[in-house]
Amino acid sequence: MKLEQGSISTKDLMIGIICFIQATVLRSGYIVGITRQDSWAMAVTGFLFSLPLVFIYAALLKKHPGKNLIEIDDIIFGPVLGKIISVLYLFFFASLAALNARDLGNFVADYMMPETPITVIILIFMIGCVYTLCKGIENLMHLSAILAILSIGAIVINFILVLRDIQPWFLKPLFQLEPMRYVQGTVSVVTVPMGEILAFTMLMPLLEKDTKIVKPMVLGLLFSAVTIGIVILRDIVTLGPLAEIVSLPSFESVRYVSISGILTRMESVYAVVLVILFLFKVSILLYAFALGLTEILSRNPRHSADSEGQSCKAGYFKSQKSHPPLLFICAALIYFYSLFVFESVMENVNWGATTAPFFALTFEFLLPVVSLLVAFLRGNGRAKEVQS
Repeated sequence: MKLEQGSISTKDLMIGIICFIQATVLRSGYIVGITRQDSWAMAVTGFLFSLPLVFIYAALLKKHPGKNLIEIDDIIFGPVLGKIISVLYLFFFASLAALNARDLGNFVADYMMPETPITVIILIFMIGCVYTLCKGIENLMHLSAILAILSIGAIVINFILVLRDIQPWFLKPLFQLEPMRYVQGTVSVVTVPMGEILAFTMLMPLLEKDTKIVKPMVLGLLFSAVTIGIVILRDIVTLGPLAEIVSLPSFESVRYVSISGILTRMESVYAVVLVILFLFKVSILLYAFALGLTEILSRNPRHSADSEGQSCKAGYFKSQKSHPPLLFICAALIYFYSLFVFESVMENVNWGATTAPFFALTFEFLLPVVSLLVAFLRGNGRAKEVQS
């Protein structure tokens, strides 16, 4: 089966971004640890400062229509330097996939199946990702609407059910922290949940022709920012100071739901929704990694900016399959990577609050900016005005 241009709509892209970012809600503890009771506001500032990233990605894609990020690197920097830049991006996608797979493994092992080894949990999870992609990336994107309804519905229902237990004074004092804490919190939100949509640049050749990608990206980030803000606000007014101590405040707050001893254990439903969202996110990252690696290894060394029009479109595989040929090998690499990426949840949270923003900015901002500047200086591709 071939993936053809137009197999993914702008609506699928927007909803896919929402589902992709929702999986990060589980890791909101690192944000609360930085900005405490004001963490809900970081969803707003994070959204505003993530908009430049969207316009940078859109400018690159508009200047090289029908190409994904790996192909664009080859066009802009040439076959040698382009492959080096592409390998850096692949390392980033693989790292994100491994980190999220490990997060899922820790979550299931600690809260759902404590007797099951984490190696087995991650293995089953990666098999699920591979099976999902074997059914077609376009089918996964089409199903994102159902996943979005489930996740947003779970958040709204849970927020309503915990209203009787909230303590509004946990939000005080408002905005009394050092300014650098708000800067750190904003950068963390921009880079860790929102900037990770860089992975969707690998799917762009599958969109409809002449698609304006700014609008679905911005709307996807906007809805995600709203839900992140609601979740963090719920965690703060429910847990109070405990939100800074527990590793997974978004899950701990769900445990407060208990209506007359009848409606209890709501966290089980929420946990299932989170696992599905993790499956979606890691599948997207795995696809980006596998597709990029496949293209790098199969690329003609003579390919250059002059042969841009002759390169094959992303998603067209010689094997006539709808998934990259190296999918199984890449899944195995991510599986073993995830086993040693972090030893504990708290180590992961600490890394997310301190090192992760600088690590992510290199790939989400610095490299795309350099690529865009070089593209304009060299005059590669068709210079088009980015339209929203």
